[in-house]
Amino acid sequence: MDVRSLSEDPGLYDEVRKLINRTLFNDFIDRRLFRLLTVDDPNFDPKLSLVCLRSGKVVATAMGIRRIKEPSSMVDKQREIAWIKVLACPPDRTAELGNLIAVLEEELRRSGARMVRVSDYASWYLSPGIDLEYEWLRALLEHLGYGKVGEAVNYEVDMSKYRTSAWVQKLESELRQQGFVLKEASIQDQDRLYEWIERVFSPFWRIEAELAMRSEEGGVLIAEKGGIIAGFSVYGALRPDFFGPIGVDPGVRGRGLGTVLLFRTLERMREEGVRVATIPWTLHLTFYAQVPGVTKIRLFNVVAKELA
Repeated sequence: MDVRSLSEDPGLYDEVRKLINRTLFNDFIDRRLFRLLTVDDPNFDPKLSLVCLRSGKVVATAMGIRRIKEPSSMVDKQREIAWIKVLACPPDRTAELGNLIAVLEEELRRSGARMVRVSDYASWYLSPGIDLEYEWLRALLEHLGYGKVGEAVNYEVDMSKYRTSAWVQKLESELRQQGFVLKEASIQDQDRLYEWIERVFSPFWRIEAELAMRSEEGGVLIAEKGGIIAGFSVYGALRPDFFGPIGVDPGVRGRGLGTVLLFRTLERMREEGVRVATIPWTLHLTFYAQVPGVTKIRLFNVVAKELA
């Protein structure tokens, strides 16, 4: 078995991307997303991205990550945690992938990690866990001693069926009467917006807002009252079809502000030409179930293993 890292053989980057697209049938990785998963992730270390070759062909990959730079406020808190952000192989190559994972675990152990998680790694991520439809990967991880520690859901929305209903328009009218204003975030809003998101929610959501603001197809919608931010909604952060994160200040929840942000942001994505919108990494099932055009729900398990 020929095992290499992307540090040793940078020429394998695109072959790894193609392998993922061939074998993970629910995932679609273009070149922009693959850059975000790898070289554009400030925590990326190519020594932790391993591949297995048979007869010169990439047949398995395991991409590990540790939080070493960003967000800086979480580096020390998560210093003993590592993640496997991508696993891929055909169903008949799980032996090779298992060997890769063992090599990766040893490398992570030497670097100081005490736990490996698959794969709730924010913010430069492919998925929030192992897709339950990837049965060969789930079985392999269970065999290797990984146990379930969480779960998550992705929604997929057929935007040809999406509509903004009259009751959402009524909600927005009522909010305007209460003094709330919705607007697209501008460059002038960035500093106070990022500070507010990190303070009220998390540094991971701040990063995704920054990614969206830098993206040609992305942006952030802000809800304000009296010039004070009350809520936000992101689109196009990791991919043009990604919705979220979304959040409303706890002090003004229960008025429908989140619902209006949700629908207006999806409207923006429709205007950008998104054919199928993805609402990733959530457990808020009833909130997103109100969206017309939901055609698929992907289920994920987060699994973890302690390193002896």
